[in-house]
Amino acid sequence: MKDDILAQAAEWLDAGEPVAVATIVRIFGSSNQPLGARMIITRDNRFEGAVSGGCVETDVYETSQNVLTTGNALMLHYKHVENPLVEIGLNCEGKIDVLVEKLDRATLDLLRTGPERRVTVTLCTPGTPSEPNARHAQIAPDGSGSNGLLPEAVIRDALTALRDDKPVSTTYADGTVALFEPVLPPPTLLIFGGDVTAQPLVRFAKILGLRTVVTDARPAFATREKHPDADEVIAAWPAEVIRRVGVDARTFVVSLNHEPRFEDALMLALAGHETGYLGAIGKRARHEERTARLQDAGLDMAQLPTIHTPIGLDIGGKSPEEIALSIIAEIVAVKNGRPGGMLIAHFARAMAAES
Repeated sequence: MKDDILAQAAEWLDAGEPVAVATIVRIFGSSNQPLGARMIITRDNRFEGAVSGGCVETDVYETSQNVLTTGNALMLHYKHVENPLVEIGLNCEGKIDVLVEKLDRATLDLLRTGPERRVTVTLCTPGTPSEPNARHAQIAPDGSGSNGLLPEAVIRDALTALRDDKPVSTTYADGTVALFEPVLPPPTLLIFGGDVTAQPLVRFAKILGLRTVVTDARPAFATREKHPDADEVIAAWPAEVIRRVGVDARTFVVSLNHEPRFEDALMLALAGHETGYLGAIGKRARHEERTARLQDAGLDMAQLPTIHTPIGLDIGGKSPEEIALSIIAEIVAVKNGRPGGMLIAHFARAMAAES
């Protein structure tokens, strides 16, 4: 989504149109959009992206027109309002600070993702709405890139955000706010088993911005014709795939074939490797059988990441598309450290705890 709207911004700039960008630089409590969410705006009621659930976008658009005219950045503060028909604000209980600034080509290029690992840093002072003193920088993994213009504390916090692989906002003693946005290659969804579920799973993953690799030791199942949407299709045994692709904390591994000769080869190949997620299709009895086989082969199960099996969230899916949806939903839940249950149950528990 971020790259999509920045690509649109590039088109507008190339056409000679003025462009403003609005960015959530700080969140207090809850928010409909995540930290670093953006809108890009030009003239004639044209904009892309969002900074809320539709509550304040009109106000952001109107403010951006002033920014486009004057060239001066502005800081907007939004909080929860009781009556959104007569007040401008949020329906959720949180607060957000939104920086609105005129976008030039240099800033656009800095914000766009690329192959180099780095952290984009946006600095501003929300306490001065008419003069937020917006500026941008980028920090490389070795701490270089700021040309000596950033304090050591900012560089240190930028590198922490890069290691944690998530945007974070930090407020310093002088009132300066720094939005840190790690720029990393997309995470990889590594699918073992070119069965029918792999096809919709790839499509869901692509929507989420994941790099997708489909692999199967059976050449007939690992063809470009069967998996046209995948970034890479590999016909090889798991050990060779792991060697070629590599796995780390940003790799989500899915096993769609519980035939022992393939599944055991995968688990043995993954021993000692870190993954962001490891899921295996099959009922609980299959997992018990799998564990017994691997232990008989001399594998210490502690060498493996946690295996999520039966795979996916319990949504009752039977079709390949429904099964793929449950799998990708579980991956997102695990990535975000959430249990993946129904939100209504979560709120019911919270209300019961308060009573």
